[in-house]
Amino acid sequence: MTDSVVHEICEAIQVPAETFPHDVLPALFSLYPGTTEALRRISAVATVVTLSNVTCVDADTEGMRGLLSPWVSDFFPSCRIGFTKPDRRAFHAVTDHFRTDPSGLIHVGDDWTCDIVGAIEAGARAVWISRGRQVPDEPLLVDHGVLVADDLAAAASHIQHLAPRSAT
Repeated sequence: MTDSVVHEICEAIQVPAETFPHDVLPALFSLYPGTTEALRRISAVATVVTLSNVTCVDADTEGMRGLLSPWVSDFFPSCRIGFTKPDRRAFHAVTDHFRTDPSGLIHVGDDWTCDIVGAIEAGARAVWISRGRQVPDEPLLVDHGVLVADDLAAAASHIQHLAPRSAT
């Protein structure tokens, strides 16, 4: 966060700029069990990127790069691209970057509204990680061919069947 942003925020909330915390570390990031193996399998058939709704304080892109390399090729945090899911412009930031059509995107996520509805409205395909939860909108699932997986390992199996080197 730049000094000018800090000064704007402090002015808006009427607190002295010198009291604003400047050295805020991102939250610790840990992977679910099986994540690296699933990413290895997915990256063998598709370009893998992250698209996340995070603030500049939470966006530990370098930490994620260290954990997810060599399987994840790029990171698209909302604070960098200027849009949050489910806004279709967030998904289009990824497809624009790769110069591909949204129909070539397979978005994997665990939030029904942000990840699944957002991906569909952006013109992408979607895989919902349900973690055993009930599907919130069965007609949407059927009408748009949304695949359901209990976890990322199961999602990797779906993607291996769907993706002839698509952006994920």
